[in-house]
Amino acid sequence: MKNAVSRYSPTRSWRSNHEENLPIRKLLAVAAAALFLGAFGFTPQGGVRSASAQGATHETETVYTTPDGFLLGDPVPGAYATLVRNRNGLTTSVHTLVASGPGPYTLWWIIFNDPAACVTYLCTFDLPDLAVNAAGKIVPPGGVANFTGRLSPGGPYSGEVVIGDPDIGLTNPAGALVTLVIRYHGPAIPGMIAQQLTYHSGDFCPTAGFPCIDEQIVVFPGECGSSDPCSDPNAL
Repeated sequence: MKNAVSRYSPTRSWRSNHEENLPIRKLLAVAAAALFLGAFGFTPQGGVRSASAQGATHETETVYTTPDGFLLGDPVPGAYATLVRNRNGLTTSVHTLVASGPGPYTLWWIIFNDPAACVTYLCTFDLPDLAVNAAGKIVPPGGVANFTGRLSPGGPYSGEVVIGDPDIGLTNPAGALVTLVIRYHGPAIPGMIAQQLTYHSGDFCPTAGFPCIDEQIVVFPGECGSSDPCSDPNAL
């Protein structure tokens, strides 16, 4: 039997979604992640966590599609993301295959510093402490995309901050719940590519009928304890 999982993506009009706070009850079936070596040459390793002698933790999670900006859809075959946590911050690397077409994509950090304080599963309806641009790149035809990003505690942050106080920012790199969102910004628009690679929304989104969409999501649960709502799929 397939597992039913739902997950809110803060990047779908973050502020309005939080203000409305409408419960999302629709569940999607999540298929088991498949081994995919063709175009990538790598193996997915969802839910892997290890610690180094230097005090850093290394985590690997599956990349999921998101059909509407709220839910975890199917795993992206062969795609995975890594996260390294240490006292100096977070470092991520995402290896995936995007499907919306060639053009500019952005990667976003969504940070919940204290996931144990969240009242919903995976902090679904909780306001993030920080939502900030992590990276942007032009993805060529074929869709193979690799992103890297670094986030330090307390800012300042070079990327656009959509939610949160940039003077506070990340305060718990060791235990924060970290969501990564990959967002498509439509075909590259001459004269606007820099904005498409750095901003969440703008005049470029509705151009030529191509809205900006959240395509993929990764979740690193952090300090979600087994008895906390953030670990309970029924807490929605």
